[in-house]
Amino acid sequence: MEILWTAMGICVIVCFVFFVLAQHWQRVLRRQALTIRRLADRLQEIEQVDDPEFRRRLEQSTPMPLEQVFTFSFRLSDRFWTEALQLREDDLDYIRKHGSFVGSVKLERWRSHAVATITEVLPASESAHWQTRTLDFYPGTPADSLTLWELRLARPSGSAERPPSLELILRGDSLDLCADLPGSSHAPANGEAAEPEGEKRIFLRVPLEAAKLAEFRSYDPLIAAGNGNGDSNTHSLPSNGSSWRTFYAGPDEGLGVEWQLWLRDLTKKAEWERWKILETTGALSGSAEN
Repeated sequence: MEILWTAMGICVIVCFVFFVLAQHWQRVLRRQALTIRRLADRLQEIEQVDDPEFRRRLEQSTPMPLEQVFTFSFRLSDRFWTEALQLREDDLDYIRKHGSFVGSVKLERWRSHAVATITEVLPASESAHWQTRTLDFYPGTPADSLTLWELRLARPSGSAERPPSLELILRGDSLDLCADLPGSSHAPANGEAAEPEGEKRIFLRVPLEAAKLAEFRSYDPLIAAGNGNGDSNTHSLPSNGSSWRTFYAGPDEGLGVEWQLWLRDLTKKAEWERWKILETTGALSGSAEN
């Protein structure tokens, strides 16, 4: 009898152990099945990336990347006002009292459009304070140009005829300084030929493409000032062509115009940073060998 009860006890213990193990393996298998299902769902999502329709929806939902940032400024000397524009003294007095002058133009080029921020100083008669305006420009429109700044060069005559003016115009690939001067013809700066646009004359055309800007590459005065050295000749241009920060300048003493352009090409920034890392690694390796 005792042997029977002992055998029954052993059977109960064995059954309990098998029950516990079965519950454990059931939970393990359930977790594994859930993990496999999740991996299958993720694999399906990855495969959907190659779907053109999925890519189109993704591009529509993501913000447009910022590609380039230009900062442009220009100065006009007395020669430009008196010789190029041939203004009289009363016209110059009118401009000083009622005209606004550009301090800088920041141009942000996004993949879909451009945003121009114009900083200008208002006339002295209005306490000469700074004003900032922002304009959006979408290339490919019928006009395909945007007037960033306009300065009237004479007092209104009271007639329907539009008075002469000086304008800064943004186009798809350039910044143009133009003037409405009927009967005048002056060759623009930088060797460009004069181009009439109705009654407009282009005095200055600054390209916004790196290839066309190459001849105007110069030393950045901000770098010289930051290093505490006013002599820009001591700073050499970056030897690597992938530099994403560049400076351009185009003085024209004969015309009386001087312009400066800073370019930050964000499409080249990642490449430039990788190049710097590789160069630093190479320099450290050379030092270790020595």
